[in-house]
Amino acid sequence: MKIESLQKIIALGVAAGILGAAPVSPAAEDGENVKKVAPKDMAEAMDYMSGSLKGLRRLRRDPDRWKKSAALVAEGSHYVIAAMKMIPADIQKLPEGPAKVKALADSRRLMGLTLAGYAELELAFLAEDEDMVDDVLDKLRELKAESHEKYNRADG
Repeated sequence: MKIESLQKIIALGVAAGILGAAPVSPAAEDGENVKKVAPKDMAEAMDYMSGSLKGLRRLRRDPDRWKKSAALVAEGSHYVIAAMKMIPADIQKLPEGPAKVKALADSRRLMGLTLAGYAELELAFLAEDEDMVDDVLDKLRELKAESHEKYNRADG
């Protein structure tokens, strides 16, 4: 079995484990805002993720802001999980070898940290803690910048 095939199987197993074990927040249980749209590629998954965070700005003055924001972040986390199953185009273009294996591992690290960040952000909204929300959003911005610098060169 090729190393790449084994890595895909492991990545899918991890993602499936996350999907099966990830609890749904009370804010997301009603399913009001969860789109359940499967992204066709990583770029689309990233757009959905970004959209979920941008949507938080529209809720700033909403009286039910905390619950709706938590649900929006929970929705975004579904797209993080979907993106975890995908490989960035820049990595796909790399020739087989140690550099590609290292890039795949780093990409999984960044996506894992992103998923953890979304979970932290959802918890911050559920706790109605503005300082925690700001801190986690800063972490997510840093992760996005690092990810785009490394694996999104073609798109800017």
